[in-house]
Amino acid sequence: MSFTALAPGLSLALLAAVAAAVLGLYLLRPPPRRVVVASRLIWARVLARQQRQSEPWRWWLSLALALAIGLALTAAALRPEPGAAGAPRRLIVVLDTAPSMATLRSDGRSRFEHAREALRGLLGEGARGDRIALVDTMGMGGAPSFQEASAALASAQSLQPAAAGRPRLPDLAALAGAVADTPVLFITDGVWPQALPADARTVSVFEPAANVGITAFEVRAAATDPRRFEAFVEVANAGSEAAQVRVSIAGAGREPVQRDLTVSARDYRAFSVPVSGFAGGALRATVRAEGDAFAGDDSAWAFLPLNRFLRVALVTAGNAPLERALRLDGRLQVSVIAPAGFRAREGVDLYVFDRFAPAEAPTVPALLWRPPRSPWLPGLLPERVKPSVENWLEGHPVLDNVSLRDAQIERAAGFEVPQGVAPAAQSWTALARAGDGAALVAASASAPRRLAVGFALADSAFADTASFPVLLANAVQWLSDEPPAVLRDPGTVVVPMENARIFTPGGETPPVRHVPGATLVEAREATLFTAEAEQGRMRVIAQSLDAARSDVNASRLQASALPAGRGGQGAAPPWLWLLALAGALMLAEWLAWNRRVTQ
Repeated sequence: MSFTALAPGLSLALLAAVAAAVLGLYLLRPPPRRVVVASRLIWARVLARQQRQSEPWRWWLSLALALAIGLALTAAALRPEPGAAGAPRRLIVVLDTAPSMATLRSDGRSRFEHAREALRGLLGEGARGDRIALVDTMGMGGAPSFQEASAALASAQSLQPAAAGRPRLPDLAALAGAVADTPVLFITDGVWPQALPADARTVSVFEPAANVGITAFEVRAAATDPRRFEAFVEVANAGSEAAQVRVSIAGAGREPVQRDLTVSARDYRAFSVPVSGFAGGALRATVRAEGDAFAGDDSAWAFLPLNRFLRVALVTAGNAPLERALRLDGRLQVSVIAPAGFRAREGVDLYVFDRFAPAEAPTVPALLWRPPRSPWLPGLLPERVKPSVENWLEGHPVLDNVSLRDAQIERAAGFEVPQGVAPAAQSWTALARAGDGAALVAASASAPRRLAVGFALADSAFADTASFPVLLANAVQWLSDEPPAVLRDPGTVVVPMENARIFTPGGETPPVRHVPGATLVEAREATLFTAEAEQGRMRVIAQSLDAARSDVNASRLQASALPAGRGGQGAAPPWLWLLALAGALMLAEWLAWNRRVTQ
């Protein structure tokens, strides 16, 4: 038996002191009381009779009960642990925190809960003074170090399986204080194999489980009509038996769409569902199946564009290539306006100005080709003849998959966008520059967004290149403020917008942390965030549709048995039994005293 409150030597000394104190109290006799009586004859007879009936066993029984009660209470306070108290040891414990550890076992508790219980039992077998280094496979516990067993158990209690990601075994040799022969204990379900030292001991918490999950969910525009949208769904069955699955897709504007299907054991099923009937915005897909033991893959999110039809006003004196390219985009409803008859009007989602700019800034996004000088645009530099585009921001959404090297520009006007100035410090950002540093393409992310190109299509060969329709589609997408949703793994989600306001699909504002250049928000499960800042709006989907995550039975370990006789709740600790024993002894002492057995 070892004690967790004090060292073994101090614990035994405390128990001996308690026993001595109880014995001393019993041996301590109170001073006699002097009482004046009229005659001592009667009391002499009483004393003689009392001495003849004296029974020492009553005193010894009372002493034994008092000693047992005192020692039981003291031992309970010392928190004894089963097992012999051996020499202190050093041990590295690797606790698996992979997503599959959240899978429920047949007793209703997760594999991770069983792992923590196994850790409590294994550490309780050691001596006081053991030094334990607790590490986890997802790096959620911070920098590990050797500590007391009780501290390691407390650290394990604060851990949970990760929502997503692939586990990785930490560098055990790099642990401070570790030596080459430090034993390693790995508690895992074996779903994500790890390269362990040859002498490492593996404790299995694996048990086969039924699981059905979503491994793909995506909203796509129909190939024949970009105004129609379909949701592509893939469902996996990781169980050993066929599963009856109900898939539900919910969103704003209509009742959820449901599909019932049968998925064979260890197989996948995929299907498409029309979703144009929804109003747009967040769509959530969920699966339900009997006996499903892993909830981490039961839901997924996608975003249905809100502005599926954009009303575009092309203001031009005549530009056939630009008009033709706009009309080829099935999402756009294009109307042509002559510059002389231009006036701001309602019902327009986007303006495209060709060699024209109004005196006042429009209240909706605008794309401008070779605009003249205007107070709401960046200043113009002198016209350049045959400028070459030397560099451009390939990572900007407008220039994604766009090359400006073959534009063959005859003449262009540069914009006054200073170099070396942070984008946050100025309203316009240069997306492409000529060899002399002049900005040939500039963008303003402040609402409403604007994009200005310093050359006209008629003054270049850009309209004949493959990059022209790509840039035009990218520009319309970026200006309409509905870029494709950004995918992130659950956990700490990094939103690449500074000082952003974050909203959930229900309109709640979760706690966030602001760091330079980004906003951080926590996502413990699949969800969709809307981020708004001065740079605009962004949709962020936090989810992991990794098929390997759904395969919670991909383990080579033997299934571990449930602890016998525990009913899934774990055995009571020894100190609790000692408290119960002390209570029973106090009751026995009370009964003995009231029945004059120990009096």
